[in-house]
Amino acid sequence: MDKRGLVGWLLLLVLGLGLGLAPGPAGGSGQVGPLLPPSLPWNIQRIKAPQAWPITQGSPEIVVAVIDSGIDFSLPELAEVRWVNAKESLNGRDDDGNGYVDDLFGWDFRENVPVHLRRTALHPHGTAVASVIAARAKEVVGVAPNVRIMDLRFLDSRGLFYERDWNKLAQAIDYAVANGAHIINLSLYAKNKPPKVVEEALRRAWEKGVIVVTIAGNEGQARVNPLGAYDFVLTVSAVDKADGRASFSNFGPEVDLAAPGAEIPVLLPKGAVGSLSGTSFAAPHVSGTLALILSANPRLSAKEAVEVLLQTCEDLNAPEVGRGLVDTYQAVTEARR
Repeated sequence: MDKRGLVGWLLLLVLGLGLGLAPGPAGGSGQVGPLLPPSLPWNIQRIKAPQAWPITQGSPEIVVAVIDSGIDFSLPELAEVRWVNAKESLNGRDDDGNGYVDDLFGWDFRENVPVHLRRTALHPHGTAVASVIAARAKEVVGVAPNVRIMDLRFLDSRGLFYERDWNKLAQAIDYAVANGAHIINLSLYAKNKPPKVVEEALRRAWEKGVIVVTIAGNEGQARVNPLGAYDFVLTVSAVDKADGRASFSNFGPEVDLAAPGAEIPVLLPKGAVGSLSGTSFAAPHVSGTLALILSANPRLSAKEAVEVLLQTCEDLNAPEVGRGLVDTYQAVTEARR
């Protein structure tokens, strides 16, 4: 283990093999399980996304940046929702002058290269998170299947980040803001409070109208992921199929709302399909719902979109899950008024 301090980690069990090397779960715990029936997955039905789809399935003008372990866009179920930088081309030059050469499809902040040139293997976590937001498949259906997903890799091939990486996270947040993201999904867990450079980047995002969504954490404790301790970040806990707080989900007054986070059908790199659990997979339900809110009414400010989101939550009569369960249908309906 890096003696300079492992400050973030993700635990993901794939095909029964433990890939996490840290001593505890951190927003990515889960295990591949049997597929659900070919009907719509339980999580999508529970938040009433199908009822919202006649109004909007998302606009390609709305961009959700996923700062994570990278996304496998070779999967046909995700290929059509890949964000493309319209001002850039693959010619070895920085066409749009944003400081990143050939960033046609986003940037890999782990390797400091355009995503199409990265050399190391992707941890499955980022692909799984992106699929909850916008996948188009029978077994896995995203909340907002017509929005665009911006791929900003931050985690390494083991799903980890280190103390020396905080600047990379701040840079990824700034990139998302500067290049047109409306929402940033941060299914990341930090062991310690982030340094000022990250706090300032998160604050800048909110001040510039970009909504940041993060996770409560997966320790089942009354403490929230330090990335979710700021009042300018939305923090999401997880509920299970019985509408109770999932046993692994952290909780506390910083939690804003909840979303399904247990046995969530997801896509994995190279075309596998799994069933994963963790607050990492609750947060993208909220990011997807926000994307639908802004698709339904692009005139809404970030603050107004968040107000719609929180005001329309389904009350679960459980203070541990904030305002309650995200209700995609009610949120989209309210956004159109």
